[in-house]
Amino acid sequence: MFYSDPLVKEGFLFEESGFTAQLCNSDESLKTAYRLRYKAYRSVNGIPENPAEMAKDKYDLQPNARTHLIWYEDQPVASVRSMIRSGAYSGQSTTCVDAYRSEIDKEFGPATPLLESNRYVVDPEFKGRKSLTAQYLLFRIQTISCLYDRCQFVITAVRSNHVSFYKRLMGFYPISKPRIVPGFQFETVLLATPYSNRMILAKNASAATSTLEDYERYVRQAAALELV
Repeated sequence: MFYSDPLVKEGFLFEESGFTAQLCNSDESLKTAYRLRYKAYRSVNGIPENPAEMAKDKYDLQPNARTHLIWYEDQPVASVRSMIRSGAYSGQSTTCVDAYRSEIDKEFGPATPLLESNRYVVDPEFKGRKSLTAQYLLFRIQTISCLYDRCQFVITAVRSNHVSFYKRLMGFYPISKPRIVPGFQFETVLLATPYSNRMILAKNASAATSTLEDYERYVRQAAALELV
């Protein structure tokens, strides 16, 4: 198998084109994701400096949050967090629900199950075509996570210059005006797309297409995470 690092093996999800996807289910794997987030956000002056050089928040350890890593040649190169707004998590909030509650309630009402994709980062030193593949794999993870929680829509807050990428790749559309939200030093706009638009994603990027085996493995790893 791909993994020489036991840290990766513990939450293994899938392999694709030399990359490995992992569900973080230990303190060490989470810290790896936090350090990668910090590096990415600091590269664009997105967050203030901190001595721990980790970007984490109060949502990370909530039961409706799952953090993932993408590895390449034993190096962590990308990460994303899934956050779920649904009755299954006893009203646990998410970053976007707290920041864009009026827009979300207007668009979906208070009860529609939503997957929020956030903390989407790629190592700023990991560039070129491989960086794009890593981004596609983050989308692949989120479509699997969305299915796992039976979410009808995906939402995400992105910088304005990234809106066209999300629109092209998975049919995202804006449901808010750009503004600065707590914890960041740049403006974001809230986007949404129905889960059914995963077919657009599959058409645009084959690496982003999930399989039944991906989903079955995700179910096992998520169940293990719930036991931690």
